[in-house]
Amino acid sequence: MIGWDAPGPYVVAFTTREGGVSTGPFAALNLGSRDDDPGRVAENRALACAELGLDPALLAANRQRHTARALRARAGVRTRTADALWTTEPGLPMLAMSADCVPIAIGSTRGTPALAVVHAGWRGLAGGIVASAARAVGGAGAAAIVGPSIGPCCYEVGPDVSDRFDPDLCHGRMLDLWTAAERALRGAGVATVERVDLCTHCHAELFFSYRRTGAPHGTQGVLGAVER
Repeated sequence: MIGWDAPGPYVVAFTTREGGVSTGPFAALNLGSRDDDPGRVAENRALACAELGLDPALLAANRQRHTARALRARAGVRTRTADALWTTEPGLPMLAMSADCVPIAIGSTRGTPALAVVHAGWRGLAGGIVASAARAVGGAGAAAIVGPSIGPCCYEVGPDVSDRFDPDLCHGRMLDLWTAAERALRGAGVATVERVDLCTHCHAELFFSYRRTGAPHGTQGVLGAVER
């Protein structure tokens, strides 16, 4: 896992594919449920939660569909359609999954501690998912981290996608999602933005990547909670 030394009472980490029980194209720490054995996915999620001292029975997650919806997390609920979760409840673990898209965590630094985890593909970034999540946790003065995703070295897009972003984010046919995410966070009033800048497509030993392998594939993600 890649931890975030967050400026607040939060426990947050980006998972890798290392350390789980899944096999084949899902080896090993697949956190997604698509095509893999559900029992193995549940065990992988429990292992990831245990690493952070969190209760897997309480884990909240979304059905991710590249929306701009940020929902308040409910303990154990994983069936709602949205692409960000947020909470002020201590000890409630939240998961946002990705396999090239950008995983993001946003934590308030003023008032009541509030944390959001975000799944942001190009559609979500263009559609406002970052602003929705930042607004949910108080926006102004917050801190955030942009996790591993497909990098500007590897993310080739057509004009139908690149035209949705600032021109300087595209170099030829390559789109820079890392900077797009950072720019969206700052535009939403987030004061401090950190970046991991690891490409999921380049690092097959660490990450699943849809662009690299196609389907079937596993997913990693960002896992976080407000500390008890």
